[in-house]
Amino acid sequence: MRVLSLVLASSRLLFTTMAADQANPALTLHVSPTGADANDGTAEQPFLTLERARDQIRSLKQRGSLPAGGVEVMIHAGEYRVARAFTLGADDSGTATAPVVYRAAGDGVPRFSGGLRLQSFKPVSDAAVLARLPTESRGKVWEADLAAAGVTNVIPFSLGGFSSGRGFRTHPALELFVNDEPMILARWPNDGFVKTGPVSGPLTLDAWDRKRGAREGRFRFDNERLTRWASEADAWLYGYWFWDWADSYEKIERIDLERREIILAQPWHRYGYREDQRFYAVNLLCELDVPGEWYLDRARGRVLLYPPTDLAGARVELSTAAFPLVEVQGASHLRFRGLLWECGAADGVRIRDGEDIRFEGCTIYKMAGNGVEIRGGRRHALQSCDIHTLGRGGVVLIGGDRRTLAPGDHRVENCHIHHLSRIDHTYTPGVWVDGVGARLRHNLFHHIASSALRVEGNEHLIELNEAHRVVLESDDQGAVDMFGNPTYRGNVYRHNYWHHLGEWDAPRPAEHGMRAGIRLDDAICGVLVQGNIFQRCATRGSHFGGVQIHGGKENLVEGNLFVDTPAAVSFTPWGEQRWRDFVAKALDAPAIDRELYLRRYPSLAALAEEPNVNTIRGNVALRCEALFLRVPAGTVSVSNRELPQGTELREGPDGRLVWSEEEAARLGISHIPFTQIGLYADSWRAGREDGWRLKTASR
Repeated sequence: MRVLSLVLASSRLLFTTMAADQANPALTLHVSPTGADANDGTAEQPFLTLERARDQIRSLKQRGSLPAGGVEVMIHAGEYRVARAFTLGADDSGTATAPVVYRAAGDGVPRFSGGLRLQSFKPVSDAAVLARLPTESRGKVWEADLAAAGVTNVIPFSLGGFSSGRGFRTHPALELFVNDEPMILARWPNDGFVKTGPVSGPLTLDAWDRKRGAREGRFRFDNERLTRWASEADAWLYGYWFWDWADSYEKIERIDLERREIILAQPWHRYGYREDQRFYAVNLLCELDVPGEWYLDRARGRVLLYPPTDLAGARVELSTAAFPLVEVQGASHLRFRGLLWECGAADGVRIRDGEDIRFEGCTIYKMAGNGVEIRGGRRHALQSCDIHTLGRGGVVLIGGDRRTLAPGDHRVENCHIHHLSRIDHTYTPGVWVDGVGARLRHNLFHHIASSALRVEGNEHLIELNEAHRVVLESDDQGAVDMFGNPTYRGNVYRHNYWHHLGEWDAPRPAEHGMRAGIRLDDAICGVLVQGNIFQRCATRGSHFGGVQIHGGKENLVEGNLFVDTPAAVSFTPWGEQRWRDFVAKALDAPAIDRELYLRRYPSLAALAEEPNVNTIRGNVALRCEALFLRVPAGTVSVSNRELPQGTELREGPDGRLVWSEEEAARLGISHIPFTQIGLYADSWRAGREDGWRLKTASR
C-alpha cells in the first residue's frame, strides 16, 4: 500500500507541475545559429548562444522576480558548436509557477555538438605510415589533418573500466563517427577475444573457482602478433583479467619477444590477473585492417580511417569536447524540450542537486561517457527522451536520503535507451539508480553489453519496462542487477518484460552461463517481483534462471510468466554461519538509521534468522526445463505451474510474444498488462507503427 500511495501522490504532483507549465510565458527569447549575441533576443533579432539567453534571464532576475508564467527560450533549428559546457546554477532557477524553459522552436531540431566535422580526407601516402599498416589495408586507408579541422587539443589515450587502477569513471576519449555510426578503434581480433597465457609472478590471489592469480600485470602470449605490437608506442589491451564481470583497459609497457611475454604498465587491474582470461588489443595502427576501423596518429596530428562507405558526401565527425555539454548545479524548475546533444568526448548532461528539472523529448547520443547523470536533488525527470550510442551508461539516477528514507522522487519514463557500453562494458547500465523512491516506468532498453538496470537503495518502483538483448558480454550479471546490502528494502519490479538476454541464441551451452532477468546478488532481501514476463533469459546449461537469488531472504516472486528459459528461479543458498557473519553489522551501517529502519521494515529485527527463506507463488513456467535450480530448504513454493511444450503464446517475427488475452486468461496470467508494457505514444513520441521515434528527432 505504501508503494501505491507514493505512486498516486507523485502522479498528483506531476499533474500539478504539468498544469503549471501550460501557462503562457510572460517573456520569450530567441536563439538561432544565424543570430548574434549583440542582438536583443527577439524573433527578428535572435541571440546566437544559450549563454547569452541565460545571462539575459539573470539580468532580468537581478532587476526583480521572474514574470508570471516564467521565461521561455525558443531555440531555432540548426547546429550549435559547443566550445564549453553550458552551465546553470541556482541563480538561473525558475519557480514552480514560473519555470524557465529551453525548448525547440518547432522549425526543426536544434543540435548542440561537441564535435568537429572532418572533410578533407586523402589517401595515406607517408611511406613510414604505409609500412606500419597491414598489407591488406594499404591503399584503402584515408587520413585527415586535425589542425586543418580546428582540433587544437588532442586528448591523450587513457581509459579505465570497472576494475581499472585508473578509476571507474568517465575518461574523456576522442571518437570518430561516420553518418552517426561510431567507428571502431583499430583492434585485434576484429571480433571476440583471445585468452591470456600463464601469468608471471607469485600466484597469491585465490578464487572460488580455484584458478589462482597474480597481482603483477605480466603474462605469456605465444602469438606472432607480438612482433607487430612491439613497435607500437601506445598499445592497450581491454579485457576481463580475473573475473568475467570486472573489465579494464591496460596499457602495454613493453613486450618481451624472446619470452613471448606482455608486461603491462601500472596501475594494474584491481583484482589481478589469471591465465585463460579473455582480452583483445586496441589502439594499434598495425591492426587497422577492416572497413570501419580508425586510428588517431597523435604524433602526426592525423585521423586515419578505413572508410566503411564512400566518404564523398559522408558526414564524418570527431568528438572533441572533453567536458559535459550541459552542467546544472543547484538550479530548480527548469525545462529542456525537444533539444539534441551529440558528439561529446565525455558525459552528455550532469545535474547536481536542485529540484524539478525536466528533460522532455530530448536526444542525448554519441557521447564517450554517460548520457545523463543526476546526483542529488528532488523530482528531476527524463520524459520521452532518446538516449543512445554511448561509451558508458545511459542514466545515473541518484536521489533521496537512505538515512531518513526521504524519497528523491526522480523519474525516468517513456525513454528509449539503447546501444550503450561501447567503451566500458560492465556496470554501465541503461539506468544506475541509487537512493530512495525513484520511478522507472515504460522505458525500452536494448543492445547493452552491461545490464539494463543497476539498482541500489530503497523503495524504488520499476514497472512496465521492456528490456532485450542486454548483458551481451559481461557474465554473472542480470538485466537487473542488485548487490550486497540486506537493508535495501521496499523495491518493486512489476509488469516488466525481460527477454532475449545474453547469448540466448547460442547453439550450445554458453561459455558464460550466469545471466538472469532479475539478479538479487549477495543478500538482497525484501524485493517484490510481481507480474513480470521472463522470456529466453538464458541458454541451455545456464546456472541462472529468470530470477536468480544469491543468499537473500524474504523476497516474493509472484504471478510471473517464465517462457523458454532453462529455469524460472535459481538459487545460490548460503550457509547459516556465512549469513550471520555477513549481516551481523548491517543495521549499524552509518548510511542508515537503525531505529527508523526497524519501524519501517519490522522484519529486520530477525535479519540474522532463517536465511534463504523466500516465497515463490502463483508463477507460470511455460516450456522451461525446470521450475527451480538449487532450491534450498525453507523455500515457500505455492501454486506454481509448469506447462509443457506445445502450449500457446508463440513468438512473432521480432521475437516478442504474440499476446492473446484469451490465451492469457486460460493460462491464468491475464493480470499481466502486456499491451501496456514499454514505450507509449505522447506529444513527443510517435507510436509503434512509426518505430517509437521522437517526433523532433529527424536530422
